Amino acid sequence: MKLIIDVGNTNTKLAVVEKKNILKRYIYRSNLKIDLSLIFTKFQKIKYIFFCGKNKILEKHINSIIKDKSVRIFYWESISKFMIGIEYDKIDSLGYDRIGGSIGALFTFPNFKNHLIIDIGTCITYDIVSDNIYKGGQISPGINLRLKSLSDVNSKLPNLKFQEPHDFLGKSTFESIQSGVFFGIYDEIKSRILFYNNKFKNLNTVITGGDSIFFKKRIKNVNFDDDILMKGLNLLLEYNVK
Repeated sequence: MKLIIDVGNTNTKLAVVEKKNILKRYIYRSNLKIDLSLIFTKFQKIKYIFFCGKNKILEKHINSIIKDKSVRIFYWESISKFMIGIEYDKIDSLGYDRIGGSIGALFTFPNFKNHLIIDIGTCITYDIVSDNIYKGGQISPGINLRLKSLSDVNSKLPNLKFQEPHDFLGKSTFESIQSGVFFGIYDEIKSRILFYNNKFKNLNTVITGGDSIFFKKRIKNVNFDDDILMKGLNLLLEYNVK
């Protein structure tokens, strides 16, 4: 049994995994203190912890509550075998989320030769896997980063919290910003999907990430999978501890 930890910019996500089955998911705000005692009490058979991301306080907390000395902690930096080829200038600058999501898509959908993984979170990442090789991708600001940037450059604009627009045409400054940000991202995603479908045959598109929920009803003919990163990280851990 494994505990996989994904420390993101906004949220920290955890998954308890047995073999390839996700038994339980947890999500916490990354800027808050997290107490994992109940998880280790409930799942006493956890033998591996895979820590991805940076949170020194959480690392210290985990080490303080582990009573079983046989529990092994793996950090992303200790991963040396990636299961796929990677075409990137500096592998150590490629985030674990992009590698993990790519591996998750590759092995979850084995009938496809090519994969486009779109992760909609603090940033929006687009990653291409072709012939078992990570080819590269793109990064753009996510919903809340775009809202914050508008507030930062114009003191007259309020600090905005995202609300999904009900109409394309905003009838106020607030509605216009929400519509501009949301539909700007929507058009960006559809454009990227169209571009890569024209470039790669037999392309499987997987959309994931905390803000992907806002697009599920609008984007068709793709696979939405909230667990694609955890699936990939679980496979990577298994591959590296053999």
